[in-house]
Amino acid sequence: MSSLKRPRRNHLDQARTAHLQERRQAAIAALAALDCLRGVAPTELAVLYERGVFRAFPSGATVIGQRRGFRYLFFLLRGSLQLRLRDKDGHEVLMGVLGQGDCFGEGPLFGKFFRHMSALTQSVCYLLQIEIAALRDELATLPLLTTALRQVYRRRMIDATLARIPVLSQLLPLERIAIASRLQPRHVPRGTLVVKQGEPADALYLIESGQVIIEQSGQTIASLSEGDLFGEISLLTGSTHRATARTLTTTDLLVLPGTDFYRLIQQYPTLEADLRTIAERRLKHLAAIRSDAARARDIERAVNRGVLRATHVLVRDPARCPPGCRLCETGCASRHGHTRLHLNGTPIDRFDVLDHCRQCSVGAECVEACPEDAIERVDTGVLRITTRCTGCGECVSACPYDAVQSVPRHPHAAGPLWQLFHRLQQRLRPSIPLTPTGMTHRADKCDLCFGYSDLACVQACPIGNLRLMSVEDIVPL
Repeated sequence: MSSLKRPRRNHLDQARTAHLQERRQAAIAALAALDCLRGVAPTELAVLYERGVFRAFPSGATVIGQRRGFRYLFFLLRGSLQLRLRDKDGHEVLMGVLGQGDCFGEGPLFGKFFRHMSALTQSVCYLLQIEIAALRDELATLPLLTTALRQVYRRRMIDATLARIPVLSQLLPLERIAIASRLQPRHVPRGTLVVKQGEPADALYLIESGQVIIEQSGQTIASLSEGDLFGEISLLTGSTHRATARTLTTTDLLVLPGTDFYRLIQQYPTLEADLRTIAERRLKHLAAIRSDAARARDIERAVNRGVLRATHVLVRDPARCPPGCRLCETGCASRHGHTRLHLNGTPIDRFDVLDHCRQCSVGAECVEACPEDAIERVDTGVLRITTRCTGCGECVSACPYDAVQSVPRHPHAAGPLWQLFHRLQQRLRPSIPLTPTGMTHRADKCDLCFGYSDLACVQACPIGNLRLMSVEDIVPL
């Protein structure tokens, strides 16, 4: 009886295998037909199929919500949805409508989080969902897919930059696309003069990523970042630049030549009015800074000590602290084996901004210097040092704010008990080298207690005087 059942079972297995193979080939062919994946080899598309999960969303569903990082890459197989984000003033803006053949969520693959973007379905949508973390490790073996997704990412970066600028966010998506076609991308190293005070204006500059410092007669008067623009005052007034713009970090700019700028404001009169409003506001800000020496000093300190490179910093009011109290440092050391922060850092207004890692949002020197890619940014924006760290010390010397330190890999190895044990061992077996031959140290810095539910330093403060504050609340620009 069993011999009669075996051929039938084998036949069913073969039929099932053939059916699965047909489904696989059909799915890969469907992926190849998507506009965003044209030219990607079937072998690479097969990886997407194997890593992906097919999902359906009803009309009006939120696929990705604002204020949280993307965990998945999505390919839109059928249906339509809206991509929305918030501009710098907090207003929600329609960035575009996606249809069959588009993808979204690619940002974290290339370093951008788009934490303020959302995706809302307009109809029933069928999507292929792929976990970003699983795909990131395989990108090196998928060159055609990487190129295709990077092109999408690049276009979306430009779209997002335009949408985040309040004066441009009021335009329709198609109007912003028309402007985007006139923009010239420029990658600028840190410390570069983009425009110089006294020179004639020739372009409008939009910041795609990075930070730019505005200086007048050697004095820092403002800090600009992603979604800001500059150069509009001189273009509108026809005068030379009233200030110098210098990159604080590596910066990606979108440059609109002056001839295109004048055509643009002729085409959109309301845009010219909005730009003139920005120019007037900035001129008033300039006058206020120049008449307030204390505020100018605070801005200069914030630049020199990297405060403006952070989004949030740990601050206290020294006047409220009990004399000699350092419980915040002690609490940090109790949790991590050594303190990652120090009091009496940068005085700004009535605050003491503690010395700790700024979690530089763009162009972090420690990340660039690490040969092992051992410093990664998590979804919350925090930079953390992973177990890949070899203790080479490159990041320690690269940080311009002395926020990274080299610490013993095994903290007890530097303590008195270990030293006593070491001496005893040398007496008993002096012929055996006891100096560790492996990695003895590692890099360490503040990562805002990543992996914990609270901040050890804040929790240790007995009067609630230490807190994490937005830089914009401390140094209003």
